Amino acid sequence: MAHLLSFRLRHFNRKPFRRQDSPKIAQGRESSYNQPSRQDRRWSVIVTRRAFLKTMGAALLTASLRGLPLKSQKLPTLKLSLPPMIESFPVAFAQDQKAFEDHGVAVELIGFANRRDRNVSLFSGAIDGALIDITSVLLLITSDAPLWITSTAYEVIDDSRRYALMTHPFSNIRDLDTLIQSLDGQNSQNRIWLLRQTDMEFETDRLLARQGVTLDAGRQYFDFEDQVLLATLLAQGSVLAAVLPEPIGSYLEYITRAEGLPVVPLSEYKDQKLIPSVLAFQGPLIEGDPERIERFYAAYREVLSELASLPREKIVEVGVEAALQFFFPGVKREELPPGAEEFIRAYLIPAFPQPRALKPEEFQQVADWAVQKRYLSQSIPFERAYTPLFYGS
Repeated sequence: MAHLLSFRLRHFNRKPFRRQDSPKIAQGRESSYNQPSRQDRRWSVIVTRRAFLKTMGAALLTASLRGLPLKSQKLPTLKLSLPPMIESFPVAFAQDQKAFEDHGVAVELIGFANRRDRNVSLFSGAIDGALIDITSVLLLITSDAPLWITSTAYEVIDDSRRYALMTHPFSNIRDLDTLIQSLDGQNSQNRIWLLRQTDMEFETDRLLARQGVTLDAGRQYFDFEDQVLLATLLAQGSVLAAVLPEPIGSYLEYITRAEGLPVVPLSEYKDQKLIPSVLAFQGPLIEGDPERIERFYAAYREVLSELASLPREKIVEVGVEAALQFFFPGVKREELPPGAEEFIRAYLIPAFPQPRALKPEEFQQVADWAVQKRYLSQSIPFERAYTPLFYGS
């Protein structure tokens, strides 16, 4: 089965899109869950002290996002996949604060080493949903995964960074124009390494289009899954350029600067409005037990509101342990590599917005791009990918 699903995921554009609409999911309904309030909640962080070692913590792609499964048999469980990116932090933090338990749902955070394993789990129903990019949802839906987008998850609303296009410390490249001239389709090392068939590629295409350039993605991009290993390869000068998400990009800058051989950011994508990531859940769960998702959202919104109301000093005071667990899993606090805790304390924590309804135009521009790239054989209607059940239309 895994081999079959892997084959299907590699050949999205060869399969016609089919999907049975659910009137209940497509039309939406009013929430039946009344959110309880948390009285006098203490912002105490009870975590295992962890860090990551060696190549900036290879465990970031797995162990950091597994979370601690909640053992209560009295609460319904929601299994959620998170990517190893900064946008996942509020969910992990909410779990650490037991906010989900307070709202009557046990959330188990599941990390995957690669997209294939995540996609197989979504196909099989082994997990209930994911914090995910729109491109990945499109590719899953067109291969008949029963997923529905329920809301946005994260979008940049301040001056913080989400992605960075970087070159290695030994390069003489200092701007995008020089990078474009240096790309070599004959040599994979002299390409832009990134996660292809994701919103990261979509945004990079947009970035380069602003420079008047349309690249041959098959020859000038190189698809690479392990972002932590990619950061290591870039620091060593083994690849010409890479697109890295936060916080991996910032930590790479931090440690290479400390070593006197800093990587060179060429773009932080700040001149374009980035597409939001989304939350997507299984259709059978949405139809059969929407209250479980509503309870998740109630806790998620509450934690986002509290994070937004706290000054940065308080967030650092309360959240540094949770941040160390999230960013640096793997070893004990005393085994942290030099500067790791200082990095967390100095890291620019972004503003995390509340989830909202995904806009049709946001979805459509990604769908149109995916068709133009031949990742999809035909576009997917917005109404067949987004349900207004939880956040309207």
